[in-house]
Amino acid sequence: MLERGVGPGLPEDPRCPVCGERLRGCWRGYRRAVRLARRVERLWISRSRCRSCGRTHALLPSFVVPRRLDAAPVIGAALERAAGGLGHRPLAAWLGLPETTVRGWLRRARAQAALLASRLWRLAQELGALAPRAPPGERPLAALLRALAVAHGAVARRLGEAGLPDRFGLLVCLAGDGLLAHTSSPWAAGGQAARIAPDR
Repeated sequence: MLERGVGPGLPEDPRCPVCGERLRGCWRGYRRAVRLARRVERLWISRSRCRSCGRTHALLPSFVVPRRLDAAPVIGAALERAAGGLGHRPLAAWLGLPETTVRGWLRRARAQAALLASRLWRLAQELGALAPRAPPGERPLAALLRALAVAHGAVARRLGEAGLPDRFGLLVCLAGDGLLAHTSSPWAAGGQAARIAPDR
């Protein structure tokens, strides 16, 4: 997608995340900047319009984090290292990004981590995975990443790996805007997931 500069089209049997009716075709679009590995790429993001309720929905690939310039693998790498104890200043230097940007990611991710982890465990259990006992003194980001790994594995076993995004892409699909939100719920109840297309 980055090479072509064009985001995904509609998936098979697309449904409106608001009313559940079928989406029909793409309706206009916009250019979207994505920062990955210290370079900024531009993607054309298509929009689809629901004829029933009139809402339009951006068709985002799973590596694009809603309302964020940086791609999911970049933010995910920062969360992994922060869970291991690295602070925002060395993380920002490692990524070549402003300290305020990385600090903002970590603050919001930590604030949402417990609720996101509980929802991921629920998903994993619905797909047949067992939730092991949490290690004593586990930090919120570490708990989130552990839950994400188990949920991703459960999804891969149940649905197969074809078209399945990586762990952080899956988290973007499930959490949508709420992944690094200020105050909104970090679980988009399936609506945001319908906006995210698998990587190809």
